[in-house]
Amino acid sequence: MNDQQLLRYARHLMLDDFGVEGQQRLLRSHALVIGAGGLGSPVAMYLGTAGVGRITVVDHDDVDLTNLQRQIAHNISRVGQPKADSVGATVAAINPDVQLRALVRRADAELLDQLVPQADVVLDCTDNFRTRHAINAACVAHRKPLVSGAAIGWDAQISVYDTRQPQAPCYACLFPPQAAVEDAACGGNRQA
Repeated sequence: MNDQQLLRYARHLMLDDFGVEGQQRLLRSHALVIGAGGLGSPVAMYLGTAGVGRITVVDHDDVDLTNLQRQIAHNISRVGQPKADSVGATVAAINPDVQLRALVRRADAELLDQLVPQADVVLDCTDNFRTRHAINAACVAHRKPLVSGAAIGWDAQISVYDTRQPQAPCYACLFPPQAAVEDAACGGNRQA
């Protein structure tokens, strides 16, 4: 780490059991964030602020005025722009050392099969059941840890699935793909 990084991450370096080695591990890490809305935008910002070295953000949607009260990576000047690009600009302004790749695409099985093997961790910040199952399937197939978050109204949940462990449960164990589920939308926009 250079002097500027030592200063930037000084609070991390002082944490017991973290130190320089922990920060260097973050700097070498790659996080795949799927969805750049209400969950994905702050997730990407915090990852970038913490010094995760490479972040890939996938979202096919554009910033809408109705997003701005809860999707904090976006601002009024970016209305109409792709959310993935908007998140990329925000993270770059926070920490220009982060290599952020913004993909303006829907996260389908083919794309996930390309991206998941490259990541150290996958963060599901989407809002639809089919995409969640595609993400889970790719994480299981490539044995990558999955952090899955969901929020609607006043309700929220977060789960971590360590699919590197063959006997560990996955998202589909708790939410079977064949279950009848109605996706809830937060105002018409659909993430990832």
